[in-house]
Amino acid sequence: MLYIHGFRSSAKSSTILNIKANYHDVEVHAFDVTHHPEESIRKIEDYIAEHGIEILVGTSLGGFYTLCAKVEIPKIAVNPVLAPEQSLRFLPEIGQEVEYYNEREDGVQTFTCTHSDLDEFRGIEKYITGVTHIIGSSHDELLGDLRDGYRELVGDRFHESSQLGHRITPEFLEIPSGDFYKVLALFAL
Repeated sequence: MLYIHGFRSSAKSSTILNIKANYHDVEVHAFDVTHHPEESIRKIEDYIAEHGIEILVGTSLGGFYTLCAKVEIPKIAVNPVLAPEQSLRFLPEIGQEVEYYNEREDGVQTFTCTHSDLDEFRGIEKYITGVTHIIGSSHDELLGDLRDGYRELVGDRFHESSQLGHRITPEFLEIPSGDFYKVLALFAL
């Protein structure tokens, strides 16, 4: 499994640590991505091809990248941003130098995402297949209620979670009661 983190996060987030702690039978990979979509999506696609990844999982902005990656493997996007060029524009961090929430692989700990950077998301198309699933929350405090947009993209492969706000909780990842596990189990991992 390849896990893709969200905006301002890294491959060393508590989410990836919780996934690794809960899913001992699954080899979990993760690496850092940025707020530059073409570069990040290409990195994901190349990594999957090179490492024989069998499932792609991403949250928030990483969920958007998961939806856009042109790969023929099961994909699970958790609370994905659907239109980053619009929804991220309202974050107070835009235009400011901010710290990443977690240590990054390259050692860089601050970055600036500008309105011009957000324009890079225009025209990036989602690549939805029959094995693309979305898990979303009705009470996402950051993105709001995107359930209709999620259903429009994947139909009955949208799974509503009562265990989520925007951030992933440990209960969401628990085996076998967590909502993430219920969707992951569809792929018999």
